[in-house]
Amino acid sequence: MTLPAGTRLGPYEIVSPLGAGGMGEVYRARDTRLGRHVAVKVLPESVTADKDRLRRFEQEARAASALNHPNILTIHDVGTEDAAPYVVFELLEGETLRERMAHGALPPHRALEIAGQIARGLAAAHAQGIVHRDLKPENVFVTRDGRVKILDFGLAKLRHPSGETLASGAPTIASTEPGVILGTVGYMSPEQVRGQDTDHRSDLFAFGAVLYEMLSGRRAFHGESAIETMTAILQDEPPDVPAATAGVEMTLRRCLAKNVGERMQDANDLAFVLEAIGGAAPASPLAAEPAGDRRKSVAILPFKDLARNPENAHLGVGLADATITELALVHSLIVRPTAAVLKYQDAALDPQQAGRELGVDAVADGSFQRSGSRLRVTVQLVATAGGKSLWGAKIDTTMDDLFRMQDEVSRHIAEALEIELSPGDERRIAKAPRPGGRAYELYLKGRYLLLSDTNLDDLNAAIEVLEQAREADPGSAIAIVGLADAYTRMGFSFDPDGDWYERAQALCAEALALDPQIPEGRYLRGRLLWNPRSGFDHAAALREFLAAVAGRPNLVEGHHHAAMVMVHVSLLEEATAGFERALAINPEDQFAELHRALSLYLRGFYSQARALTEDIVPRAGSAWAPYQLAMCHLHLGETADASRILERAARRFPGDVLFYSLRAVIAAREGDRSRALEQVDLIVKNRKAFGH
Repeated sequence: MTLPAGTRLGPYEIVSPLGAGGMGEVYRARDTRLGRHVAVKVLPESVTADKDRLRRFEQEARAASALNHPNILTIHDVGTEDAAPYVVFELLEGETLRERMAHGALPPHRALEIAGQIARGLAAAHAQGIVHRDLKPENVFVTRDGRVKILDFGLAKLRHPSGETLASGAPTIASTEPGVILGTVGYMSPEQVRGQDTDHRSDLFAFGAVLYEMLSGRRAFHGESAIETMTAILQDEPPDVPAATAGVEMTLRRCLAKNVGERMQDANDLAFVLEAIGGAAPASPLAAEPAGDRRKSVAILPFKDLARNPENAHLGVGLADATITELALVHSLIVRPTAAVLKYQDAALDPQQAGRELGVDAVADGSFQRSGSRLRVTVQLVATAGGKSLWGAKIDTTMDDLFRMQDEVSRHIAEALEIELSPGDERRIAKAPRPGGRAYELYLKGRYLLLSDTNLDDLNAAIEVLEQAREADPGSAIAIVGLADAYTRMGFSFDPDGDWYERAQALCAEALALDPQIPEGRYLRGRLLWNPRSGFDHAAALREFLAAVAGRPNLVEGHHHAAMVMVHVSLLEEATAGFERALAINPEDQFAELHRALSLYLRGFYSQARALTEDIVPRAGSAWAPYQLAMCHLHLGETADASRILERAARRFPGDVLFYSLRAVIAAREGDRSRALEQVDLIVKNRKAFGH
């Protein structure tokens, strides 16, 4: 019987019905104590009549209420009124995943975003020993702001007898009794169909079926009857999904493996893989960016010192770098990185010309005058097309208050470009770490010196200045990360046998203890994990790089390194997309160009890879580009061209082991075994730590 408006269930006053299902009727209600609206599910008489089931209902609801996770429906309360048991949970506005899929498949990036959030919710539940056992589109809710919520944790398990606890120390939850079939046909795992004992891996099978349906618009297993559907689950493999990349297809197959031992084993690992192949932020709400919208782009040129004082050289680049760093937090804006604009530091150049060269919509050009601790900054924002002034200002500040000026400039630029900051942008900007007072100028100077880290003197100077910044503000996570970055570069480039790596690790851990999500810290930890001393921990490093770009969407190094890891774990389509994201931020990133071509080469697109690499070779600073070009020619059957490129490059980069390798391959192709082995011996004698 439907409850009329005004009915009281304890402190909850019924407002209106929301829907009904097999486990009871759901109502919108008002919590009279807190004045908030909630959802109340009133359970059917079958539960009321069975005291044991009622006891288990309360026990399971309380256990589920302990799952405090943004991707799991929050349970507020349980109670009984006039012998009617009810459960109170958060009121959601939006639609179920089933309703969202009413018109067919979802766009792949949306499906992966939703899937990533489902996986995070499952991981949180599994960590508490709770298994859903009835995951399906009806039990996944997508709120209006894009947050995914898993519904009916614990409640679905009321449909079967009680058994043992799932894990020692975990909440006592009813478990499957052997021989009892549990779940929804079409989403049950093979072990559920057989009535066997199940664990968290059954949820991962159901997850695979849900993801398959989101991507294809059809069920993974479907028959004319329940028996036919269950037979398909036990015997059939669903067809490939045309919209799925190789990485997505591989993930689907691992989730839908019939043998539980061959299946994906952990929901956290599953979430990580989805973030890697989708480039999505961990547990992030769905982006509200309309499909097809082109992101606006801007470049911030180094500020000019009107007094031309060499002591202030760091400020011109530092002020631009600080503004770039803040604007890089805005998801809907492309900001050219500092490395791309550094060439304009001493150039007398029209901003429009710089804008055309950099391929951006607008350019910010500025100057400054310093007098002791006082600073006057003049900034103008000019449209590349037409040269119209979009915004300009003179700002007076002090050296101890630089970040306020930086924040003001960044916000005015965003407003002038008609960029509306999203709640996520606002959160990232508000959390952006900045050293205080004197430490900030020292940090900017250290960053400036690190831009020329191929110079040992500059790197030593950067370390000295950044150590001073850390001393000036010991609680500044960003200053500590800056120093850790300098130590890392020293160890990687100049003193690999020193203790720089260990010192960088310790500083990185210190910074992340102060600010666990600081993007620069997550990126640097990824670098430290992805090197020979850490055994190239691909999974952990990729997780760090993805977290870094989630926090700073324009962090070009994060996109690039994430894509490099993907190359090494054979997520090649995703790697190509990652390099393209890096190139969208900085089209002049030669390494991203080269590595994008590499990813295409590894995917078998030899002609495309050859064309891209040919353009890079004249500008290349290492042997890899000509080596890669020669390999493209080899795979296209153009051995003579490969040999010609090889010998020309060997004169340009004498002694590089890559060319011994290439000569060995060519000799082997030509059937010259002794010459091939001779080149292999030279590789062994001349190998280097990073030789491929």
